[in-house]
Amino acid sequence: MTCYLTVDDAPSSTLDEKLDALAARDVPALLFCEGSRLDRHPEYATRAVREGVHLGNHTWSHPRASELSEAEFVREIERTERRIEAAYDRVGATRPAKLFRFPYGDTGGERADGFQRILRERGFAGPNRIVEVGTDGETLHHWPWTCSVEDWTTDSVTELRDRFEAAVGPFATDDPEIVLFHDAGNSPALFEAFVGWLCDHDREPGDPVDLVA
Repeated sequence: MTCYLTVDDAPSSTLDEKLDALAARDVPALLFCEGSRLDRHPEYATRAVREGVHLGNHTWSHPRASELSEAEFVREIERTERRIEAAYDRVGATRPAKLFRFPYGDTGGERADGFQRILRERGFAGPNRIVEVGTDGETLHHWPWTCSVEDWTTDSVTELRDRFEAAVGPFATDDPEIVLFHDAGNSPALFEAFVGWLCDHDREPGDPVDLVA
């Protein structure tokens, strides 16, 4: 079973320590970044790119998409895109793909089709080995997840471990699992423990960008 680690709400003030945990275990990851956080912690984004950790777009201010107009949605994306591109430029690296995740998993309500069109026109790619189809019959251009332990709701390693064990139990098919964790809202110790569990449970950490190939 291959698991793909995706990390929302990056970069936080503790991302440096979390990047250490990824490097120690040689775990690929995809950070979905808020533009406003990239403004506050550009050095961590630079390190992430340098070490092969991918940056995806998670809007500028983490709004619920169903509360945005199309024009507001475009502004949220494009402001963040400029910061992501700047991080790759600082390192001199080629961005492997344009990836987007909706905050809260809110895909836009009655404007969902329009938001998918906006993402498609701007070249965003979803994970094409995860089957999810939009109401217009086209494959979606954002990143959902298939496994979440709601890490932002606990500070307890023991409780998180129990949630992890319950979540990985159903991993019985050959389909890839897109695992959701967070940067902001939890401690480096919690993050490091979770990364270790992924590696120690016969789950092969895969490079998320492989899912768009």
